[in-house]
Amino acid sequence: MNRLYRTTLGIIIMGGFTFFMYLIVESSIFEREHSILVNVAHLNEHHYSEHWQVIVTTLEMDEQAKLQDFHMYYNPQGEVQKLSYEVVWRRLGKQDFIYYYVDYDLITSKAIVKKQKIEGPWLQYDRSIPVKYFFERLDEMDLRIMKPNNDDPIRYMRIHESGSRMTYAIKNMMKYRIDKDQIHEISDAQLPVEGYWLSVCGMSQDAAPDFVSSCEDRIDHVLDARMSDRK
Repeated sequence: MNRLYRTTLGIIIMGGFTFFMYLIVESSIFEREHSILVNVAHLNEHHYSEHWQVIVTTLEMDEQAKLQDFHMYYNPQGEVQKLSYEVVWRRLGKQDFIYYYVDYDLITSKAIVKKQKIEGPWLQYDRSIPVKYFFERLDEMDLRIMKPNNDDPIRYMRIHESGSRMTYAIKNMMKYRIDKDQIHEISDAQLPVEGYWLSVCGMSQDAAPDFVSSCEDRIDHVLDARMSDRK
């Protein structure tokens, strides 16, 4: 009886160990880094929606995945210095989400993609903007005019989009709504405004193009703005 017990216990332990190793290998394969050949062009010549389609096709991802974060740095000449964004995709019929971090290596002209599974819920998912739509809008915009309105020396600009639709109500700040390639000023009297908030920061010549640089001169833009009835 003891021998049978020991044999059964050994089988259970071995089976558990094998399953555990399977999960590790599966996770390792799933989360392996992908490198996708994608060239990043000059600020207003970069076709964002086309490049997104390349990534969607390569990774077999739903093109309606949602944007969670977007950072782009570029200099006054419109040369992109750094570009990265975060994407979340809820798989059809599943409760979990797939998180992607896309970081462009401008030297090798490749998009480096890392991904992992995340258990739900993801509360802001339904309020977040689809990446496909956001990039289509970027293609429409004249990004060169989205900058602080002064003559301060600026080396790098940063466009930051947090993904979720929100209520914007910041007073005493230069702010605009975006209508395709046109921008229109938003007055304090028109607040609050609902939409997708994009901040553009000017950084001094000493600031490095990274995500922790201080925002020395900021101007805000609201995409798909739903205006208040107030005048």
